[in-house]
Amino acid sequence: MFPGHHVQSLAGVIGSAVSLLAAVPYGYAIYRRAIRPHLFSWLIWSVVTAIAAAGQFVAGAGPSAWCTAAIAVTCFLTLMASIFRGERSWAKSDWLFLSIALSAIPIWVLTKDPTISVCLVTLIELAGLGPTVRKTIRDPWSENLTYFLLCVLKYALAMLALNTWSVAVAFYPTVNVAASVGVCILMIVRRRLLPKEGTNSQ
Repeated sequence: MFPGHHVQSLAGVIGSAVSLLAAVPYGYAIYRRAIRPHLFSWLIWSVVTAIAAAGQFVAGAGPSAWCTAAIAVTCFLTLMASIFRGERSWAKSDWLFLSIALSAIPIWVLTKDPTISVCLVTLIELAGLGPTVRKTIRDPWSENLTYFLLCVLKYALAMLALNTWSVAVAFYPTVNVAASVGVCILMIVRRRLLPKEGTNSQ
């Protein structure tokens, strides 16, 4: 049996590895144009996750911060890919989600209370999810189900890697687990209603 600290470190290492490895098939699917990531979502997630990782290191989140840092790296790489091979249909609601997220970032950065800060960053992340959800409802085959299943796993591991449990450090990965599960369910339901023509390459 591992001591608690060793379990957290192991969860942090595995979670970081899952985050990085999940980006490989996702990136390949983008390259093949099998999926179309939404630029707005990945722009928001890149900025927010990078700041969140820095905040977790400062707040002493321990190995959980490793997972967040790995996620930040993959978000940035996906952002770069989405510039060239991402979704090109941007609705007015997408611009609204982007505006809400970007306008909230300065407030979040200036917030001194860690609990309020983590609630703000979580809301910003959810705003970033908006364009991807809208796109997935319209075309459930434009996203990769396996990737979001791995997101559930990596955020769950980030929870296990926490050195301490409080709203300030646990709310972010917990809500992201729920959000990832929600996207997976949405994708499965919509794919049943809108079967893909031809062979399923995902």
